[in-house]
Parts: sequence; structure tokens; C-alpha cells
Amino acid sequence: MMNEKKLTENALWKEANAIAEYMYGRLEELEQTPDEKWNTERKIRNAANDVIFFIAQAVGNYLPDAAEYDWNNARKNLFALRTMYTFTHKQKFIALNPEIVVKIDELLANIDTEIAVTKKEIAKKAEKDMKPWLEKYRLWKEMESRAKA
Repeated sequence: MMNEKKLTENALWKEANAIAEYMYGRLEELEQTPDEKWNTERKIRNAANDVIFFIAQAVGNYLPDAAEYDWNNARKNLFALRTMYTFTHKQKFIALNPEIVVKIDELLANIDTEIAVTKKEIAKKAEKDMKPWLEKYRLWKEMESRAKA
């Protein structure tokens, strides 16, 4: 897991920041009625902020189960950001930059990798935590079978 790295050195965090900065820079181009513009800008801005926020939390988390939650939230918000970005293009509010869509898709793939890594760490921890209990259960069953004999 990447939480041992310093946040500002983390490649996923850097990429999320670059995408968010790009999106913020494009918001001025939105050509809509004031209400539509505000709603669209707000959704894009919130999704971009949440991607950065949850990636930072995931990188900073010490426990894998907490990090998994944050990686999943980052993934969810990145999907929302991608959806709103492509939607604004389809509505002809802004021109689409295909490179950004590719960067978002690559970031999604990297987040999926992090989720898989945290799931493995959670499974290892669960197995380790269960080992003493399974041994006690085995001994109890063994004693129970002797008592019946």
C-alpha cells in the first residue's frame, strides 16, 4: 500500500490534483444559463475536490479497511467527475480534451489496483486475527469429541 509515502510524492495524488486543476480552469468556459452554469460548475468542482480529498485520506490511512473505504470514495467521485465532464461536452457547453478523459481512466485503473491491494491486506489481517480463535475452536471440538467418547 502506498500510505508509507509522503502525500506530495504520491503519483495518484499528483495526478488527481492535476485533473482537478484542469477542471477548475475549464469552468469559466461553461456557456449556460446562470442556474445551469452554477449547478454544473458545482458538481464538477465538488467531484474534483472529493477525488483529491479521498485520495489524500487513502494515502494517509494506516489501516487497510479504512483506506479501502477512501479509495472507493475516490473512485466513485472520479466516475462522477468523468461523467459530468463528458456530459458538459455532449451538451456543447465546453470542448472535450480526450487526453483528460484518458488520464481519468488511467487514474481509475490505478485506484482499482489500490483497492485490490487493500482487499488483500484486509484478507491477510482477517486470517491472522482469526488464527487464535480457530485454534481455540479446534481444541474445544477436540475436547468435546473426547468427552463424548
